[in-house]
Amino acid sequence: MIEALAIVGGAGLVLLALADLVNTLVSTFTSYARWWPSRVIGRSTFVAIRSIARRLPDESRSRERMLAVFGPLLLIELLFAWALLQVIGFGMIWWGLGDISTIGGLGDASYYSGVIFFTVGFGEIVPTELIPRAGAILEAFFGVITVALVVGYLPSLYAAYSDRERTLMTLDAGGTERITPTALIMAWAPDADPKKIDAQFERWEAWAAGILETHSTVPLLAMFRSHDQRQNWVTALGLLCDAALHAQIIMGATDGHGYWFLRRAEAIFREMTQGVDLSAYQDDVGDTDEPSPLFRNLYTELTAHGFLLRPFDEAVVYTRQARQTFAPAMEYLIDDLLCPRGFWSIDSTVRSWSADHDLG
Repeated sequence: MIEALAIVGGAGLVLLALADLVNTLVSTFTSYARWWPSRVIGRSTFVAIRSIARRLPDESRSRERMLAVFGPLLLIELLFAWALLQVIGFGMIWWGLGDISTIGGLGDASYYSGVIFFTVGFGEIVPTELIPRAGAILEAFFGVITVALVVGYLPSLYAAYSDRERTLMTLDAGGTERITPTALIMAWAPDADPKKIDAQFERWEAWAAGILETHSTVPLLAMFRSHDQRQNWVTALGLLCDAALHAQIIMGATDGHGYWFLRRAEAIFREMTQGVDLSAYQDDVGDTDEPSPLFRNLYTELTAHGFLLRPFDEAVVYTRQARQTFAPAMEYLIDDLLCPRGFWSIDSTVRSWSADHDLG
């Protein structure tokens, strides 16, 4: 009876590891159920790292370095977990079958399973029956497949990461201060030509579509920090969303690529927050009828720059309603991933780094 339970339990561990491996690295329709081993391992590890990072100063290099370690570390952890589950699972099967005479217990069976899984082949334990021999070949095949999938996953992972970051480095308002949505819009259209804004959002819409595709099929990408500590991709996405809202109140730029960028961004935030209760963040965003001083200021700045805008009251209502579609998820992700709440240009980050290192 115990042997039969060991065989069933071992087979369950092997299937669970293989299913999680396929769900994480192969499937283009990833399940986000909480019980997947990769989800449990990833979340528990991130909570531990985040608890330490929270104690460090905001936007400090040491904090960003610690958070940047998590993505690569998680991939190594998952490889170890998938291999361990299969080695233990097959070990339980070999012990339960009892067809290998030199295996004296579960420890010997697990050792034999590890030797087979990693194709080491010491040869001190040799199966003589048909089922153990066929099983050994099957386990060795699973071992090769597991390692091959992880190794083969790396080029696509880093290619998608590179595409995300390369485009992100071009997000610039031309100054050295923190980039604001208003400054970005005015830098894109110095002569207040709304067509130039639409042309910029055509490029960023393609960027957002790429993120939606890659971060849906390669979920680990979301945990890889941006190259520069002051250029986080989540923060950039929020910055561009607010800039797209500016475009929607500028006559001549409404319903263009800025609108479609917002659609892609909403889909990204929705994908990234599946199963998350955002009610607290919806309350934080608020729903008051009185326009904020920030909105009054940006409306005044855009008008002074030469843009022809929607009527003020109409712009207030539209912006508030549109922002509700992405702001709660954006605020949650910024808090959950400890993203910096500002975005700076490459020039300002280089100057900051140089100053910190006394290089000029």
